[in-house]
Amino acid sequence: MNSLDEEIAATEAAYRKALFKLLFQLGFIVICCIVATGVRGMFGLPPALLSAVLIVALLLFSPEIFRFLSLRNQLQSLRKQRGDS
Repeated sequence: MNSLDEEIAATEAAYRKALFKLLFQLGFIVICCIVATGVRGMFGLPPALLSAVLIVALLLFSPEIFRFLSLRNQLQSLRKQRGDS
């Protein structure tokens, strides 16, 4: 039981770190969209520029999103094994 508690603690720490990274990256995406909107307005670029920014950001940060989701599922299954709700 003690090793399960240690594994849960390690997974929670990794989960919190992944959540912090994900929130930081979300802020970065918002800043990029704001900059892209300004650049689009200044130079008269098409609205598809914002879509391109979002697609590139999603491709760039998809490993972190996947890591966050897998850690969340792993933490839920470990808590279920221990009997927590």
